[in-house]
Amino acid sequence: MSNFASGKKSKAISDRSGQAFPYDEMRKEWNGSFVHFTEFETKHPQLEPKVYKGDAQGLQNARPDRVEPAVAHMLSSTALSTGPRDSEVININDPGHGFSNGDRVRFRKSEPHFPPYPQVSHIDAHDVNYAPGHIVTKIDNDNFSFNPNDVLTDWLTANCNPGTTTVYLDMDGVVTEYYNAIAAFATAQGLLQSGGDWYNLTPAIELAAIAAVPTTFFQNLAKRAETDALVDLIIAKNGSYEILSTTTSTNMTNQKNAWIAANLTGARAPAANNYATNFNKGPFGGANKLLIDDRTEYINQFEAAGGLGFKYFESGGIRRFGGREVSVGPVSLIA
Repeated sequence: MSNFASGKKSKAISDRSGQAFPYDEMRKEWNGSFVHFTEFETKHPQLEPKVYKGDAQGLQNARPDRVEPAVAHMLSSTALSTGPRDSEVININDPGHGFSNGDRVRFRKSEPHFPPYPQVSHIDAHDVNYAPGHIVTKIDNDNFSFNPNDVLTDWLTANCNPGTTTVYLDMDGVVTEYYNAIAAFATAQGLLQSGGDWYNLTPAIELAAIAAVPTTFFQNLAKRAETDALVDLIIAKNGSYEILSTTTSTNMTNQKNAWIAANLTGARAPAANNYATNFNKGPFGGANKLLIDDRTEYINQFEAAGGLGFKYFESGGIRRFGGREVSVGPVSLIA
């Protein structure tokens, strides 16, 4: 097949103007029109817009974000302090802690600094440093609190075998408001200075006050706010419980029996009322025996006899001993 002639001596009619122009000066437009170069029009850009892809949203070798695991951090030596008198909570100052109500926080290596007496205000290191941690309550962005007695639930779960285990529950200070009452009486008798409270009691003052109380003193003690919940927890875990208190006379025993009959009724009634003499609860210890008590001395006696004791923390109270606020610490903390 032959090639087309160059047309250098030819004329062409423009499709746009209809005029004749040298053939070799003609151009073909995008739409097929054959026109002179002076008439040539390029295709309008809007007829063939560029295709723009969206901005890239991901990386080819991306590593997704994660929730950072909780890590331990140090608290100050005075970060933990006991709450108001007759309060079971421990307050923690931890600026910007980030915890919410119901979070579980673990403390490590805490060292309690409490006076040797009264024993009921003691909180043991193992109760603060409880491995599963404590459920906390947020106070504000810099402070939260916990109740060291919250570990009692796990302790009962681990040690109760319903039908086999006997759980003994102390009275004075655990289910009754004994300490505030005995301190008020001791103050009225001149045994405590005016304005004193049960944190100022000594063993000698306490014994002197007990010897002088009215014959209805123990029978008329108020019930602690936590008593019903505590009894319900024990019954839920073990099915039953028994009272184990101390006594110094038949009259005191009768008063405590009357208090129990009036305040622990129905499903909350104990299976038995037991009384230790000579301030010694050791004879009640043994295999499958548990004691919930707020006095370290009684816990030690009971455990020496083969039982297991739970040191119930009654109240530390914001008090100053030896020129410093009662506290526990320093500790590390992890959620």
